[in-house]
Amino acid sequence: MNNYFFFFLIFLNLYSQKESPFENLNFIKTKSNNNNKIYKQEVDKLRTYEASEIDIIEKEILVATKFRDLKKVILLLNRKIEIEGESPDLLYQLGGTNGILAYQKKNLFSVIYLNEMLKSFSKALDLDPNHVPTLEAHIDALYSVPKILGGDKKKAIKLAERLNQVSKLEGHLSMAMIYFKNENNEMYNLYLNNFFNELSSLSICERDNLKIFFSKKSNNFPIKISQITSFFGKEVDSGLCALNFYMQAPNFKKNLYSLEWIYYLKSKLTFLNGNREESIRLINLSLDLNPDFELSQTFLKKNF
Repeated sequence: MNNYFFFFLIFLNLYSQKESPFENLNFIKTKSNNNNKIYKQEVDKLRTYEASEIDIIEKEILVATKFRDLKKVILLLNRKIEIEGESPDLLYQLGGTNGILAYQKKNLFSVIYLNEMLKSFSKALDLDPNHVPTLEAHIDALYSVPKILGGDKKKAIKLAERLNQVSKLEGHLSMAMIYFKNENNEMYNLYLNNFFNELSSLSICERDNLKIFFSKKSNNFPIKISQITSFFGKEVDSGLCALNFYMQAPNFKKNLYSLEWIYYLKSKLTFLNGNREESIRLINLSLDLNPDFELSQTFLKKNF
């Protein structure tokens, strides 16, 4: 049991507070600034509406996400699955929420959430082997989680190869992540360059409807684009377009990332794009939200 717990702690500490082109779990805000009384009032208000159970569930998921009640989100997703049946999208959401709780709890009991995450992703891919958001998430999970807890690096690589056939943008990024983690710099740089070349060829800033472009991608994929473009200072326009889409889209209501980090990313991209005035406004917004946010502190000292 001690060894089991030890390996679990290794998994939980994979995500450091240092800036990385791939890791972002440590920037997920798992506590709400609002109190339970307000949360209860919003939920009670929902239940006064005349609507179908599914409509109420979907609205309650938004409220529970807003107040970071992820256990409630899991219950609601499971109820939705009972009514509608299993689907790749719902199982992907269920797996992702369990994964965040596994990271949040940081104790042996979180193994339950970890197992549920892997099981949900696996079932989603049984229903649709080419479901892009699930492939992306399952690859990261299988490669990051120790084998004793269900990780499988070989399977992760096979899924990444499949993803590369289905969607080159996500596929190149997943392959780059794998080779980054196993410190194969030659292959890491190859797939990273492939990712940037593919992103450039897509010209996402010139698209009339980014909603269509992102419709079959994970909700946080625009964040991933902005994160990696800001980290390397490449394809900055694409990073800004992706981040603006994320912040303006209806799904922003489901955002779990800390706003100070999002404003940091936007400030950095704006700075790289040559707009110092807007960049300093954004970095100050980040620090207004969290004066102790080290990335913003460092960026401000270094550039202004």
